[in-house]
Amino acid sequence: MKSIKSLSIRSFLPAVSILLFLCTFPTWAGGAEEASWSHWRGPNRDGISAETDWDPEALAGGPRLLWSKIIGMGYSNVAIAAGRLYTMARNKDGECVLCLNADTGEEIWRYKTGERKLPQPTPAIDGKHLYALTYDAVLVCLKRERGRLVWSRNLIKEFDARKPDYGYGTSPVVEGDLVLVNMNDTGIALNKLTGKVVWEGKLCDISKRQPHSYATPVFHDHDGRRLTLIFSRTGLFDDKVFISSSEMDSRGAVLDISGDEPELVWENHDMANHFSSCVYIDGYLYGVDGDYHYSIKKCTLRCVDAKTGELMWEVPTGGASLTAADGKLIVLTTKGTLHIAEATPTAYVEISSCQLPKETMIHWWWTPPVLCGGKIYCRNYIGDLLCIDVCR
Repeated sequence: MKSIKSLSIRSFLPAVSILLFLCTFPTWAGGAEEASWSHWRGPNRDGISAETDWDPEALAGGPRLLWSKIIGMGYSNVAIAAGRLYTMARNKDGECVLCLNADTGEEIWRYKTGERKLPQPTPAIDGKHLYALTYDAVLVCLKRERGRLVWSRNLIKEFDARKPDYGYGTSPVVEGDLVLVNMNDTGIALNKLTGKVVWEGKLCDISKRQPHSYATPVFHDHDGRRLTLIFSRTGLFDDKVFISSSEMDSRGAVLDISGDEPELVWENHDMANHFSSCVYIDGYLYGVDGDYHYSIKKCTLRCVDAKTGELMWEVPTGGASLTAADGKLIVLTTKGTLHIAEATPTAYVEISSCQLPKETMIHWWWTPPVLCGGKIYCRNYIGDLLCIDVCR
């Protein structure tokens, strides 16, 4: 792994958003495995679903609610494969990993972590196994079928890492034989089947004083090598990458990391993501600009030219998160309004929208929506998980 010195990268911290773009991602399509969402931000970790057989106008007239379930508090998103949905929540049993039927919401199994904090990371699916990280950085490998524990590692105790102010928000990711977590300076990689350490990042002086960021690692191919990009407290570690944060000096930037040293392409205050990362579509970044803590009502959905940083348009939304599919944006506001709009740089063009059920609308909908199998899954902080039909 190559360490890349930053251009004033520390001023972005704590980092919450890293997006690799202007490269080719693998795609999945066809067969029984098509309806899958295996990791945080999907199988390609870019927040974009490959589904095309769905109806963007389905929200007109109100949501076609297939099922809703109170799963418990937290921010974890869903991972879906083979008709099963996996997530994390804190309920009467404490912090749990949950397995539900993706079509009905019926609980199949739950694994109790033994903690009582509010989970934030999203589980990762790989073959017959599931990987989940708790608020206090206990990483577990479970059998997907029945939730049986395969191995467990307490990463804080074993690697002398500091917990971030809001607990661990980075999600585990699986790549080849490894499961990786953003911790310390350059992350930690374990053998996914045994939990044994393959490599670990050093703990430098700044990491001893300040915890790492909340960003989840991403991957790409460069000069015949498979690289990991980790946005840590000390910089960006290994062709262009967008990084952003809305705390401290709120701003976003694009770096060219194709050479030995990074080059700043542009940097401005027009796209400062707080929780939800941007999606990159046809040369443009779509995302939510603004700080949820101090000015959530002023947050706006924006489109920015990825090459120049030019702001193309913005619309007031308040706090919101988003994913995308088939050239459409799927946007969920923190107040529970779900929008589907064209992903176009010319203007904001809404296709359909709806308000989620009123009994849940007062709770924070901070977790990005997920489109999988012709259904949109929405989850809020208080524990409501909704499944909305958007099939043609």
